[in-house]
Amino acid sequence: MTSLKPRTIIIIGAGPLMSRSLSLYLASHNWQIILISRNHSSLLSLASEINDLNPKAPKVLVHPGDASIPSSLHKALDWAAEQVGGKVDVLCYNAAHVAPSPILELKPEVLTQDFNITAMGTLVAGQWYMNHANTSHMPQGEHPLFLVPGGLLDKYPDPNISALCATKSASQCLVKMFQQVMTPKGILVGAPIVGGEVVKEGKMSPDRIVDGVFRPFFKERERYRGNEGNWVLERVWLPEGGYGSTGTV
Repeated sequence: MTSLKPRTIIIIGAGPLMSRSLSLYLASHNWQIILISRNHSSLLSLASEINDLNPKAPKVLVHPGDASIPSSLHKALDWAAEQVGGKVDVLCYNAAHVAPSPILELKPEVLTQDFNITAMGTLVAGQWYMNHANTSHMPQGEHPLFLVPGGLLDKYPDPNISALCATKSASQCLVKMFQQVMTPKGILVGAPIVGGEVVKEGKMSPDRIVDGVFRPFFKERERYRGNEGNWVLERVWLPEGGYGSTGTV
């Protein structure tokens, strides 16, 4: 995955696991990375690590933004787009609140807040990207990508993490609807599905998951060429270390 001009990605919800591994992978391929999350100091620390490990890549840019507040997210996204000429090759929405939430103890206000982070943020990001996706490389077969990681909690809900189950299910439903309206415009939609808890080591480590179900989306978007029959919406990574795919369009 190489190009004369660095490709651009905005990652919303940049954290120490999946977003870190994805950023390190893309930095090794000379991508311009822009990270957005609420914690500015954590963003600076992550950017410093990525820059140190990839000194020849474009310097990582960061901007604080609260994914649960539309105005804050819009401000961060608009700033990010301005840094790269107004258009973005890939937008990755990876914001979610992961915490225990037993269904019999879950407070409505907690569910509402988590919904704002996970589902409403997906809505805001997808609507914004419709006007900021970089379509200039489409004549060469390369298409912009809206990437939203998901899981299997919509199919196998766990009452001990009820808020995450409900909000990720809503987010994944939005992703499927965005695919219906984005694909005719040449904007691809991808959902890496992680079928288990992400841990630092082993088959469910971020590096293994990024290599297994994130990387293929980046490779395929560069050679899509409008061939709808070959695009896969969901690629599933399982604890056994294998993957499958669903939702070909």
